[in-house]
Amino acid sequence: MNIDTSRTGNTRTQNAPQYGLSGTTGATGPITQTISKRRSHRKQWRIFECVAMLILDAWLIHVSFQLAYSLRQAFGEPDSFLSHLLVNVRMNLLNNDTATYVLQKPDRFLGLEIGIILGLLIIFIFRGLYRLRLTGTWFRQAQIILGSTTLGLAFLITYYFTFQPPATSRLLFVFTWLVTILVLILGRLLVSAGMSILYRMGLGETRLLVVGSGRLGKMVMQHITASPNLGYSIVGFLHDMSEEPGDFGRFKMLGTIDDIAMVIRSMQIDEVIIALPSNLHQQAVRSVKLCERLGTSFKLIPDLYELSLSRIDMEAIEGIPLIGIRQASLNTTQRIITRLIDILGSASVLLLGSPLWLGIALLVKLTSTGPVIFQQTRIGMNEKPFKMYKFRSMYQDAEQRKAALQARNEAQGHFFKMKDDPRITPIGKFLRKTSLDEIPQLLNVLKGDMSLVGARPPVPAEVAQYEEWQKGRFAMKGGLTGLWQVRGRSNLSFDEGVLMDLYYIENFSLRLYFQILLSTIPAVLLRRGAY
Repeated sequence: MNIDTSRTGNTRTQNAPQYGLSGTTGATGPITQTISKRRSHRKQWRIFECVAMLILDAWLIHVSFQLAYSLRQAFGEPDSFLSHLLVNVRMNLLNNDTATYVLQKPDRFLGLEIGIILGLLIIFIFRGLYRLRLTGTWFRQAQIILGSTTLGLAFLITYYFTFQPPATSRLLFVFTWLVTILVLILGRLLVSAGMSILYRMGLGETRLLVVGSGRLGKMVMQHITASPNLGYSIVGFLHDMSEEPGDFGRFKMLGTIDDIAMVIRSMQIDEVIIALPSNLHQQAVRSVKLCERLGTSFKLIPDLYELSLSRIDMEAIEGIPLIGIRQASLNTTQRIITRLIDILGSASVLLLGSPLWLGIALLVKLTSTGPVIFQQTRIGMNEKPFKMYKFRSMYQDAEQRKAALQARNEAQGHFFKMKDDPRITPIGKFLRKTSLDEIPQLLNVLKGDMSLVGARPPVPAEVAQYEEWQKGRFAMKGGLTGLWQVRGRSNLSFDEGVLMDLYYIENFSLRLYFQILLSTIPAVLLRRGAY
């Protein structure tokens, strides 16, 4: 849970020179001007974004009212199914009310429409809808829209029952409420998708600095990296002396926590996330004060005994923040649903594609000596070993030749990877590029050793080198695909991949499960990181 103490409006960058720029050429003036200009542009863009969303919401509410009016009009068409339905409702539910209602012309409802538009926009503003990021907060935006629109409907009904203006329609109120919710939520979803595409193209990203290199800092980078649609670009991190200094996968160590002022200026940082352990409380306070003085937006993440960030829940009573821990996200119902999907999905693929799988098996058998199916011991849920199946893609003596190739290992971490591995057969290269070599693992899914989605099961030799935090991958079943696979596979370092797996486990939901399944299709077709 982030405690946002950002001061985006503070642009006192003219005080920056008092902190110095050790290691630079002394070009404090140009750097400060560049940062000030960048922050000014970001502030202007934020204002434009809010105004644009206000205008868009006003137009969408107008469209919703027109659609609601058309729907209400359809119920008034003589001898139509909807009109007969309305008559039956009035007779059976409204004390035999058979009075004929004549819907007023649209211009008679102009004042009502303007009032609805202005009223909802005011409620949205007070409920903080326009303070939320357009990406990564869709569910929160949907909640505000639902609650605000319902509140607006209550005000509208109270007004009409109190003053009883001539142009009124109970059904029109209900239709306007329903249609407005649907249209606004759909509109926000489309805007969020559009902004996500722009962020993925590198447009409008927020340059982010993480202060902290321990477990907490890595968890932050894990969450952010797993959600590129949020629009954050991690420039690097600052070392907090909790472990050996060095880069973390593709994330660069830019210095120590004492270099925060210099890094913010020289790297043109837009936002800072302070993720320091509890024993570095004074350094965290110092970092907060430096961010305030430099006019940099920042967020402070409390170190709650390194618990999963996704399980931290926070509420306030009379202004006092109360922090609690939610129960583990994977419940019995979710386990049953995912297991049923695993069985149905794997059985369907095996049966429907059986002619292709038999053809691949024949090619493997004819092109090299050895078994068609390669079996290897892997470590699954709760660190239990099992036999994992794959179409054999290497020559039979691959394991004996591995030691001689160890110096050419291109992977970071506890596993071995080579782009041009001489142990791979010609047909094996094709199978690996297309991920068809992993089809027999569907048998593991049917047996219950694996799931369609989860962390990739490692070999025992890798597990023997794991640090304690990396063993969190075994909290759920291993998967045929996972967040690591759809985010880059072999292009990611081992630690980055582990953090992807932990993110999935700690933030499990059926939505994320299906999202990874669907994302696997383009990942396989585009062959990202497959070798």
